[in-house]
Amino acid sequence: MPYAIAMAGKGGTGKTTIAGFLIKYLVQKGKTPVLAVDADSNTNLNEVLGVSLKATLGTAREEMKDGVVQQGMTKQMFMEMKLSEAVVEGEGFDLIAMGRPEGAGCYCAANSLLSMYLGKLIDNYPYMVMDNEAGMEHISRLTTNNVDVLLVISDPSMRGIETA
Repeated sequence: MPYAIAMAGKGGTGKTTIAGFLIKYLVQKGKTPVLAVDADSNTNLNEVLGVSLKATLGTAREEMKDGVVQQGMTKQMFMEMKLSEAVVEGEGFDLIAMGRPEGAGCYCAANSLLSMYLGKLIDNYPYMVMDNEAGMEHISRLTTNNVDVLLVISDPSMRGIETA
């Protein structure tokens, strides 16, 4: 089980930037490989880390939902393949992004998929840094289950601190 650090707090306060700094710091100190998790539906941790996303867990789920399973594959095999494709290898870290499901609606399924897939990945990493969406829904959806440190990020205003 890795040492897990997760971000929480108000939108626009620097959660993604701090997550990126932490990942780069851990890599620089040789605490590799780091599992970088972008659990924000507005995926952009990849930009902070300087890598491109080919796929997200959300796109993998949508492809399976749309019936794009290749002939000769079970749905389970297809999902495993798509989830593996969603892992981006960086220098000293691997990034997995939840992404956003197509259309309006709840992100519960995407969060469940992320939690399930993290369960398969985490034992391969000494550290995990998770960037979450604004608010606290990730706690009720159990995305930040079993974290060692939850950093609550805020701006310096009284309202920001009270909200966080």
